[in-house]
Parts: sequence; C-alpha cells; structure tokens
Amino acid sequence: MSDFDPKETRQGSKGTPILLILIVALALCAVVFIGLGIYGWLSPDPESALDMSSPAPAIEASGEPDGPVEPGEPATAQ
Repeated sequence: MSDFDPKETRQGSKGTPILLILIVALALCAVVFIGLGIYGWLSPDPESALDMSSPAPAIEASGEPDGPVEPGEPATAQ
C-alpha cells in the first residue's frame, strides 16, 4: 500500500468552516424574525380597518331568535 500525507488526506482543511456558515445563517434568521415581529407590532389592527360608515343592525336584548330557524328559511323580524 502507498503512504499518504496526513495533511493532504484530511477532510475539511480548505474552504469556509461549516460552523461559520451555520452561525451566519442562524443570525440572519434571527434578524428576519425580529424584523417580522417589529412589522407585526407596528402594523395597524385589522379590526380597526373595517368600514364603520354604516350602522350595525339592531339586536334584541336577548340576542336569540324567538323560535327555531330552519336552514334556508329567512328569520322573521318582529
């Protein structure tokens, strides 16, 4: 068998270490996560964007219909 030089046969001796790449990728993910959190915190409330120009329909004090309402049958107003 032929003898090999240990420095030539060692894996990972040249190039960027994979640990550095993983740390940089994790840092970029953290920056994006923090940025999205700030964007969500500063964005307006979706409920406040509803159209409030028309008044809401009146609801009776009980809030329940007088009797059972069948599907497809319009509820009768009193």
